[in-house]
Amino acid sequence: MAAGAATAGAWVLVLGLWGAAVMVGSQNITARIGEPLLLNCRGAPKKPPQQLEWKLNTGRTEAWKVLSPQGAAWDSVARVLPNGSLLLPAAGIQDEGTFRCRAMNRHGKETKSNYRVRVYQMPSKPEIVDAASELTAGVPSKVGTCVSKGGYPAGTLSWHLDGKPLTPDGKGVAVKEQTRRHPETGLFTLQSELTVTPAPAQEGAAHPTFSCSFSPGLPRRKALHSAPIHPSVWKPGPLENVQLVVEPEGGIVAAGGTVTLTCEAPAQPPPEIHWMKDGMLLPLDPRPVLLLREVGLQDQGTYSCVATHPSLGSQESPGVTISISEADVEGQPRGSVGGSGLGTLALVLGILAALGIAALLIGVIVWQRKRRKGKER
Repeated sequence: MAAGAATAGAWVLVLGLWGAAVMVGSQNITARIGEPLLLNCRGAPKKPPQQLEWKLNTGRTEAWKVLSPQGAAWDSVARVLPNGSLLLPAAGIQDEGTFRCRAMNRHGKETKSNYRVRVYQMPSKPEIVDAASELTAGVPSKVGTCVSKGGYPAGTLSWHLDGKPLTPDGKGVAVKEQTRRHPETGLFTLQSELTVTPAPAQEGAAHPTFSCSFSPGLPRRKALHSAPIHPSVWKPGPLENVQLVVEPEGGIVAAGGTVTLTCEAPAQPPPEIHWMKDGMLLPLDPRPVLLLREVGLQDQGTYSCVATHPSLGSQESPGVTISISEADVEGQPRGSVGGSGLGTLALVLGILAALGIAALLIGVIVWQRKRRKGKER
């Protein structure tokens, strides 16, 4: 009995300190952006005179804002109606927060109301842009990008394959997400790019069904679904028919000229192309075209390309020989060599003729001297 009396006394003390107030449990309110929001002040008399006040703590206030029936309206943000309710003509993102009302009825009983207000805006229906029409089996392939515009709060995007949720695993399924917020409206734009590695089709070309969904960040709001897409899945055969095309045809070029080597490898996605010379890998970045400018003797040799595909392996093309024309190697035309030989022969014959004439003159002089001596005797 003593314990019961003490408990009853404690409750009397609490009610006395509280002013016999009755607290109504906090209520979560969800309002659509741009639409009016009406909050009731429970326990308030329906007609003046009224003893009540509203206290607001939202994104528009730095501290509690107090409104009462006797006071002026808060610009175009909120005002207290004659029945004590609080009206927000057009709820906005900055109006999210806590709203409290304390009212006293004519019998002196105080009632407190507490609201937690959140706002929302459903975005437009999500759409898959840059959708792929064909995927390659065994190769990471971009399916498309799901876009959702104009929502609040941000919410989330998710992907589905044949009606079942797709979960990113870093292997066969990868999702790249991006969230942007408009600087003026505060609304969100979401993007989700899906990349998958399809399994090889069992029979013919498969047509999986992909779709994406937007889930709002608030309860009791239905998800929005995009239109589905149906890309085909291509199963590539082995990498083959890798060919090397050379220009000029035949691979013979004048010194200082230009040679263009083009590697043709029919595969999707395009394979990486590396280049070989005389069986050695050239230290170049992968490229489908190799351009040799101002060709010199050091560029001569046998060239080939190696196509490397992520799922089809590698194959090397047949080799093509690059050489400089023979006339440029010798440094001058063949006729110039013969002309030089004839000039040398003429010089030799000229010298021999001069020696012959000199010998003849010497013989004549010697013969005249001998003749004079014979007459003197």
